Amino acid sequence: MMIKRKLFWWLLMLLVLVSVVWFASNNEGYVLIIRPPYRLQFSFNFLLILMVLGFLCIHYCLRFILFLRRLPANKRSKQKAQRLKSSNAALLEGLQSLAEGDFESAEVAVKHAHDLIQMLSMKN
Repeated sequence: MMIKRKLFWWLLMLLVLVSVVWFASNNEGYVLIIRPPYRLQFSFNFLLILMVLGFLCIHYCLRFILFLRRLPANKRSKQKAQRLKSSNAALLEGLQSLAEGDFESAEVAVKHAHDLIQMLSMKN
């Protein structure tokens, strides 16, 4: 199933590429921009390429800005997940120590897990 989907996308991209090349090779138009005292003349294909590259540049710049804006929240959620993982590990360690009959280390591990959980609840 996955191979058919990949083959479909490769064939679709090949078809799009061939059609773009065919359209560009059969297009002899140009764009003339007159702004006194200047006069600019571009190939229509070159203008299309500039427009696509400009769109992609703006798109990825905005995505990068959004990534930078979300960075502090992502860091906080990663730290929260790490504390939760540590508290779960400490709790499991306490339960294992309790099952082994080592009550002192079980109490220390559970207290450590409790402190980590309290830190998590205070951050919210």
